[in-house]
Amino acid sequence: MKSAESKAFDVKRNGVSVRIRPVLKVGRKYFIADYFLNGARKLVWRSTEADARAAASEAIDKISQGETEILDLSRQDRDLFVRCRESHAGMSVPMDMALREYAEAIRLLAGRASIGEAARDWLARHDVPVPRKTVAEACDDCLQSVVTDGKSKDRQKQLCAAFDRFKADHNMMLTFVTAGHVSRWLAGLDLSERTRHNYRAVLGYLCRWCALRGYLPKGTNWLEGVQEYSATSHGDILIFTPEELAKLMDQADDAMKPFLAVQAFAGLRHAEAARLDWSEIDLADKFIEVPAFKSKNNQRRLVPIHDNLVAWLMPHKKERGPICEFANTTKQLLKIADDARLTWKHNGLRHSFISYRVAECADVPRVADEAGMIRQHYLRRVKPAERPNGLQSNRRRRHESNAR
Repeated sequence: MKSAESKAFDVKRNGVSVRIRPVLKVGRKYFIADYFLNGARKLVWRSTEADARAAASEAIDKISQGETEILDLSRQDRDLFVRCRESHAGMSVPMDMALREYAEAIRLLAGRASIGEAARDWLARHDVPVPRKTVAEACDDCLQSVVTDGKSKDRQKQLCAAFDRFKADHNMMLTFVTAGHVSRWLAGLDLSERTRHNYRAVLGYLCRWCALRGYLPKGTNWLEGVQEYSATSHGDILIFTPEELAKLMDQADDAMKPFLAVQAFAGLRHAEAARLDWSEIDLADKFIEVPAFKSKNNQRRLVPIHDNLVAWLMPHKKERGPICEFANTTKQLLKIADDARLTWKHNGLRHSFISYRVAECADVPRVADEAGMIRQHYLRRVKPAERPNGLQSNRRRRHESNAR
């Protein structure tokens, strides 16, 4: 290797100097960018002076920025880096972050779509203007919608209780709420398992309502990954003795006796009894009709009325109107129990009916059906009196036909 005729020169910038030396090798002229890095000498060969100057300038940039790794790349890797840098031009995120995001997107898609296709699909579903709503405003709007739609007072009360606590603890924009907020909030409530289950369901309803209204992007799910809570109470099943029931009925005034009686002697749930109308009580055929929209499981059922219930209801019978006029029936029940010097037992009236009824007939499926504890989607319940007179078995029809 011999020195070329032209003289060596230095490329200097930012206090960094790289020397370029022309050399002859095997009859061909080359240019070497010569500099020191970390105490070691570096020689970068280029075939033209322009390429050598570019290599020197790039080395100065990397040394100035403390990014020296690129200096050890092969020419192929260097060309790849240059192309990446050109593609990255104009982006607001650093190149390494862009590469990490790209790798993560490729891993998630797993060949099912390109990144461009996924991005276009997301934009088609989410690139819509979302109104700026606070959590409190969204809760108030949802509750107003429930009232306008004519939902029951119990439903309004349930939503109001959960909304009041949620918006008091989340003074933020609606779009900032995540599943993590919901999960931590539910876990921190000093409430029973059943109540947290109900609150979780209410927040799921609020999220779906906001997404349909356009307050949240489509597909938003606040309950994704949020712990589920049991809706079943695991405490002891408490019932009233016949003597205790008699004391409760004696202490109740005329406005509350029908409400107590249909729970204790027909097994209706507290909420079902509170919604019951006198027009749905047929004392002649001895049946109570619980419409689907008034039952817990959204199934219409006919509950038989036994003689003891007839005796309690007959003195108070009306053609129509609610059997109980009180808005806060729980408060009235607690007062009756207190006057009778008894401890109120949660769901005690319904539990008492089911327990005594099973003891009477020893037919658990029958009692479960009467109490609305099973669902039959293929059966429409009718009263015995509504059965057509011509309803006969095929065998009987054939017998009568042959006799003729």
